[in-house]
Amino acid sequence: MPENPDPAPAAPSSAEDRAGRGTGADPRAVWPAVVAARRARRQALLAPLTEGAGPPPARQHITWVGDLQQGDGGKGAMTDRLAAFHQVTARVQGGDNAGHTTVFREADGDVRTVKNHLLPSGVRHPGVVGVVANGVLVNAETLAREITELSEIAPDLRRRLVLSDRAHLVLPSHREVDGRQESERDSSGDGIGTTRRGIGPANVSKANRMGIRVADLRDPVLLRRRLRQNARFFGLPSDRAERDLAWLSRYTGLLLSLAGDSVTLLRSAVEAGYSVVLEGAQGPMLDVEHGVYPYVTTSPTAFYSVTSGSGLDGSLVGHRVGVLKAYQTMVGNGPFVTEDREGLGDRLRRAGEEFGTTTGRSRRCGWLDLTHARWAVSLNRYTSVVVTKLDVLDGFDRIGVCVSYAAPDGGHREFLPDNGHLARCSPVYCWLPGWRSPTRGLSRYEDLPVQARDFLSYVSDYLGVEVAAAGVGPAQREMLVRPGSRLAAVMAHPGVVPPARDGGARPARPGPAHPGTGSGARDTGVPPPSAPRTPPA
Repeated sequence: MPENPDPAPAAPSSAEDRAGRGTGADPRAVWPAVVAARRARRQALLAPLTEGAGPPPARQHITWVGDLQQGDGGKGAMTDRLAAFHQVTARVQGGDNAGHTTVFREADGDVRTVKNHLLPSGVRHPGVVGVVANGVLVNAETLAREITELSEIAPDLRRRLVLSDRAHLVLPSHREVDGRQESERDSSGDGIGTTRRGIGPANVSKANRMGIRVADLRDPVLLRRRLRQNARFFGLPSDRAERDLAWLSRYTGLLLSLAGDSVTLLRSAVEAGYSVVLEGAQGPMLDVEHGVYPYVTTSPTAFYSVTSGSGLDGSLVGHRVGVLKAYQTMVGNGPFVTEDREGLGDRLRRAGEEFGTTTGRSRRCGWLDLTHARWAVSLNRYTSVVVTKLDVLDGFDRIGVCVSYAAPDGGHREFLPDNGHLARCSPVYCWLPGWRSPTRGLSRYEDLPVQARDFLSYVSDYLGVEVAAAGVGPAQREMLVRPGSRLAAVMAHPGVVPPARDGGARPARPGPAHPGTGSGARDTGVPPPSAPRTPPA
C-alpha cells in the first residue's frame, strides 16, 4: 500500500487542547499570557510593599545582620536602625528562644522599649513590610502577644506583616519535652542550658517529617494525624494531641490571616529593586553545624541560614553586618575562655545590665575575645562590624583584649569550636589604655575619646574588617557611625517615605535607576575578603 504523503493529523487529546499543543499554533504563542499572569501575581504579592513604601529606592541594599559571639550583641537594635533604610525586614531563623530589644524615642518624646522574640525588628517603622520567614520556628502564643503589644505603636502592623506558610510551629508538647529533657540532663550533670522553649523538639519534629507548618492548619485531618504522631514519638500521654489541637485552635485564625508565600515575596521584592534587611538570631558559636557542639541551638545561626531560612540566593547579600559586644558574655553552659567569675565579671554584668531577654538569667561576663571573633569573621565574612556597648567600658584604667589562647604545653592556639579544646585553653591578653571620660551622650564618631577610637582601630586591625560604628547606649540615636564606612553609605538616605499624615500626597522619591529592569543600582555580592592585617603589638 502506497504511503500517504499527507497523513491527516491525529486528533489532539483534551489535555493537549488545554495546553495549546498539537493545534499547529506557535509554541511560544502562550508566553505573553503566562508572563502577564506572572506579573499580575507579583503585583498582588507586592501590593502591601508598594502601597506602604512606594517605588523602589534609587540604590538597593540587601543586608544581613549577624553576631560575632554567642549572641546578645545587639542584633535587634541594629536591625531596627537599618530597617529605616530598607523597605522589608525579615527574620529568617531561630524561634522565641531569641530575644531582641529595641529602644527608641517616639514623636512625643517618650522613650519606648520593645522586646521581640519572633517579630522582625524594625517592623515598627511606618511603611516597612515585616516577614517571618520559613526558617523561623513559631510559637503562636508568643507571636499573638507581640502583635498585640506592637500594634499600640504600629496600628497597621497586621496589614504589612507576612508569616511564611512554610514556617513550622512550636507546640506546647515541644516545650514540655524540652523541659523534661533539660531536667534529665541537669540531674546527670550534662545540662545544655536551653531556654526550654521547645525549639530542639520542634526541630526534631521538622527533621522527622512530622512537623506542623502554618499551611497545615488548613487541613484538619492532616493536622490531627501529625499531632498524634508527635505524641507517640515523644512518649507523651494519648490526650496530648487533643490538648495541642485545642491550643492551636485559639490561634489558627490569626496565623492563617497572616500566612503567605514568603519565599516568592522576598524574591519578588529583590527582583523589583526593593531593599531587604535580614535579621539573624543567636551567634555562630551556637550554630548546630559549626558551633561548640553540644552547647549549640538546634537551628542554623551562621550566614548560610539566610539561604535556607528565606529562600534568597546568599550571593545577593551585599552587606554582612556583624555586631560585636565590646566585652564577652555568655548565657547557659559551655566553654568560656575569658570568663571572669569575680570583680570584673560582676562589674560588667551590672554596668551592661547583662540579663537574658528571654529567660532573665544572669549572663557570664569577661574581657573581649578577639580570637573567637576572628574565627566568626572567617566563617561569616562580615563586611562591617559594629562594636556595641562601648559605653560599658567607660571608666576602666585599662582594658583587656584576648588575642590568643595559651595551651597547657605552651605556645599560641586559635579558637576551635570544640569543647575539649577550649576547656584546655587560657586567654592571652593585650592591655589597652582605657578612657576616663563618658561616651554616653556623644552624637558623632569623631567625638569619641582618642583611647576609645584606638580601641576600635585595634579591633578592626585584628579582625581585618572595618569597624563601621560604635554603640554607646541602647537607644536608636546612640549608635555613632564612622564617616566613610560602608555602613554609612547604607544609612545615607531613608529607605521609606511614610504616607503624609494629613492625607496629602506622598513626597516624591527617585525610582529605579534602570526602569526597564525593575531595579536600581544594586549592592550585591561580597567583595573578596582580604587577609587580616597584622594585629598591633
